[in-house]
Amino acid sequence: MDQKGRVFDANPVVQPFMAGQYNLTNACDNLAALPMHNFSSLMAVGMNLFNHILIVTLTSYMVYKCWLMEFQKTALHAHLCTIGFVLLMAEGVMVRYRANILFSDYSAESKTLLHALLQFIGGFLGIIGTLQKYWGKEVHFKSRHAKFGLAACIFCFINFVAGFCVLILPSTRMTMKLLHTSLGLLTFVTGMLAQIFGYDTGFFHRNFTHKRLFKFVTFVILAISIIGPFKTMTYKMHLIFFGNTPLRGNI
Repeated sequence: MDQKGRVFDANPVVQPFMAGQYNLTNACDNLAALPMHNFSSLMAVGMNLFNHILIVTLTSYMVYKCWLMEFQKTALHAHLCTIGFVLLMAEGVMVRYRANILFSDYSAESKTLLHALLQFIGGFLGIIGTLQKYWGKEVHFKSRHAKFGLAACIFCFINFVAGFCVLILPSTRMTMKLLHTSLGLLTFVTGMLAQIFGYDTGFFHRNFTHKRLFKFVTFVILAISIIGPFKTMTYKMHLIFFGNTPLRGNI
């Protein structure tokens, strides 16, 4: 009510502000709204499909070899970490990527739930696989493979907490989303590097051949998988620090 006793209707002022807040908070949940017609979009889709094939092929071969070894000792470690980091976490970080046509018909809420499930299960298997390998040993985490694996597990746990905070702290949701995306990217890169360094271990030399091919395929999976999360991270940074929307391309 103003000084003359007239009733002031706040809806015309509040509603646009609230709508703006909603759009800012949920902008990154609706990145699949634009059509994909140009050549770069088709290339992104093709690369994404190729990446799915590489992920399934590499994981299937590793699981098969570990099965032949009856999942004994290091074979179980390799089995769990490959499924956790290479399969589930790689697929998890790509779920919300606009070029991922496998999930293009899913709603934003469904993609978020699927992303959370894949990341949680993948991270859990990676942590269990790491603990299983080093449980009861006197010497721990001396090699690059071991150090990167430990770092990936730590980052993974921290990111679980950050992801949970995104859900329960809506007032700081955009900031927490940026932190969660950045930590998730760091976790995935660290885990995949641990996988690559794992090809230099004695276990791999004794039971596998073509080490360079394994390294190359894993690196390609890493490079393609982080395209979507990296674009999403830069997009959120623009929203938070500059208050504008960058050109999204194939996010």
